[in-house]
Amino acid sequence: MSLITVVAIVGMVLLIRFKIVDIDKIILTGNDYQYNIISLSSVIGGFLFTGIGILISAIDKDRIKRLWEYNYLDNLYRSSFCGIVCNVITIVLAFAYLSFSTSDIVMRFLVGFQTVLVMLGLVYFVWCVGRLMFILKRLKTCDDEQKIVVKKHGSKH
Repeated sequence: MSLITVVAIVGMVLLIRFKIVDIDKIILTGNDYQYNIISLSSVIGGFLFTGIGILISAIDKDRIKRLWEYNYLDNLYRSSFCGIVCNVITIVLAFAYLSFSTSDIVMRFLVGFQTVLVMLGLVYFVWCVGRLMFILKRLKTCDDEQKIVVKKHGSKH
């Protein structure tokens, strides 16, 4: 997970540095960018929070409990938490941008930092979705194998 974080941050900083993601153009959009970033961060953060909630609610299932006990879900949990934190900070910075008047340098820094954080939040979201799909596929495979064994050996009733 830390490698993903470093690569995403370095990548976004380079995109901003070489004006591929142009902070000046973003600032020209006015407050629209801030409102959009609040919406996007809220939705992505909400999905991540819901994913953790679903995972915790399924902890009583034997397979999920085993994955939890053997730390297979730690990366998923940590990346979800980091994604939620990135999105919450982005929302707070957007409200700060909308609420306070300050110098252009500070505004540029806020927008640049927001952009890095929202992209990092998206990276964590995509990573979590991929990891969750992998875990669900493994659980389904185990479930299908168990059904085949039960059919071969008859019902356990």
